[in-house]
Formats: sequence, structure tokens, C-alpha cells
Amino acid sequence: MKKILIGVSVCFWCFCARSEPVCDAGTCNKQAYWDSSLNTFVGCGTEDNKCTCINAQSGTTTYTCGCYSKNDCNNYDDGWDCVNNKCYKCKTCSNCTSTDWTAGNTGYQKRTLKTCGCTTGVCSSKTEYRCAAGYYGSSTNGTSGCYRCPSSGGVYGTSEPGSTSITKCYIPANSKMSDSSGSYTFTSNCYYSN
Repeated sequence: MKKILIGVSVCFWCFCARSEPVCDAGTCNKQAYWDSSLNTFVGCGTEDNKCTCINAQSGTTTYTCGCYSKNDCNNYDDGWDCVNNKCYKCKTCSNCTSTDWTAGNTGYQKRTLKTCGCTTGVCSSKTEYRCAAGYYGSSTNGTSGCYRCPSSGGVYGTSEPGSTSITKCYIPANSKMSDSSGSYTFTSNCYYSN
């Protein structure tokens, strides 16, 4: 006589846990993202500065929230910004492009920096200054603050435009120099050292 064993399997799971945002005020400080399955924003990122939390068990809860940087608002697209702890879909400005750097006074470069106001849509501009190649430092007026790179063996050092430290100055490779010890050629860039 054959015995037949019948196994019975019982599942005691109460519910299936879903990966969903925790619904609390802390969620408001997270980056916003568009949840296509829920067809809504989750996190801080709407123009009325609300944080919507979706939870399958408890439903929908909305908090008023704040942002601390552009990164808290721009995960949906880069047209958002954080102004006075509120996320805004930025307005656009016409003819609001900064100019390229051009030569200014000796040792200086300048450009017109234009910025579009996110909430106003008004373009503001100011002149910005930096040190030219072969100089180092910083300047707010285009007439002071930049210094020529030092020389060695009769050859002045150079630097990239915008260099702020003397350690960015260097004698270029293949420069021929001479001093009291004789003549020589650098085989690689030789940077200034304090």
C-alpha cells in the first residue's frame, strides 16, 4: 500500500511592502522627482512649495516645505531654482548672455556677466575681472590685485588666465635660461614653489 503525502503551504504575509517615500516633513528637503506611475511630483519641487507624499496604506499627505539649494528643486528639469527657501519654475530673460573674456588693462581681463532673475525675469549685468595669462591674484576693479609671475634666469613665468595663486606660475618646458651657474633648458614645466 502506497502512502501519499500531501503538503500544504500557508502564506502568512499581511501585505506586500512597496518601495515608497516615507511620508514626513523630512521628505520635503529631498530632491524633487516626477513619479510617472503616480503621475505626480514626490518631494519638494512644485511652484506652490508643497511636498506631496504618496503612501499606499495611509493615502496622500501634503506638507509645506522649504528648499536649501537649487539641487533641492531641479531633478525634474534644470529650469527650477531655490529662492528664499522656495522652489520656483524660473522665468526666462531675452538677451541675457554673458560675454567672453577680453583683454583689459595690462595683466587683467574683463567680461560682462549677465544673470536672469529666477522670480522676476529681469536680466542684471555687472563687469567681472580676473588676472590675464602670466599673472596671478584677483581683482574687483581691473586695475589692482593682479601680479606678474616671477622670473628666473631672465625668463618670466606664465600662468593660465584666472590664476589666483603664485604657485600656478611656471616656467614653460623647453625654456632656455642662464644664470651664474651656466645655461640650461627646462625639460618640463617648472612651477613656482613657496
